[in-house]
Amino acid sequence: MSLSTREADSLAIAPQRELTMHGERTVRTSIPTLDAFFGGLRPGSMTLLDSSDRMLFDLTHILCVNGVSTLGQDVVWVDGGNSVNPYELGRICRRFGLDRTEVLDSISVARAFTAYQLVSLIDERLEEEVRRTGAGMVIVSCLPDMFQDKEMRWSESYQLIRRCVERLRDLSHDRGVATLITNYGLMKILQRKSLKNLLYGMADDIVRIENASRCLRITLPNRQETMYYHAVPHNQTTLEEFLRR
Repeated sequence: MSLSTREADSLAIAPQRELTMHGERTVRTSIPTLDAFFGGLRPGSMTLLDSSDRMLFDLTHILCVNGVSTLGQDVVWVDGGNSVNPYELGRICRRFGLDRTEVLDSISVARAFTAYQLVSLIDERLEEEVRRTGAGMVIVSCLPDMFQDKEMRWSESYQLIRRCVERLRDLSHDRGVATLITNYGLMKILQRKSLKNLLYGMADDIVRIENASRCLRITLPNRQETMYYHAVPHNQTTLEEFLRR
């Protein structure tokens, strides 16, 4: 499956040029309260977004767009869960008034339909695609999904996913790209202690989102910090977000 596959309707974002204290650009979520808490995706680091809530997919699409806008570089998205939504990306484009064609041309999307395809994309072809496009950000969505196949022995699944994660970590550190790995469904990781140890142990940053009573509990395990977030519909803003405009 070609990593250079272009999605017909994909991508968008609000122009942001956020800098860290060291002058590096960070890719943010465009949600002020979450950005103030988490800080964003850092070049040269690998972040795990582990969620029980579908907010995960909203954040992934927004971060993809902001990756293009903030870094001024391409984004390579390896989709392991059929989660790339061209309509959502188009909606974000319209919302932020971006040139849809220009943004779309800055994203390469590849979909994997088996664990072996996913391993091949990440282990054998991803680095070359990053080099070819000059990408500054890599997304691997729903990474654990492909390795839940009951036809595969867990020992084999674990070795394959370990290979992928090690490759992504090395790519992040060696080429300075901001890498985002996502997982939807906390139990996929929690029910496999070895998988949790692998993903949580290798990620530079971790954001865990859990459903709580009428809100979301967002935790940064590496920092032992927690916040509660009350999500609002796409067409509404919180008072804090409105006042910051």
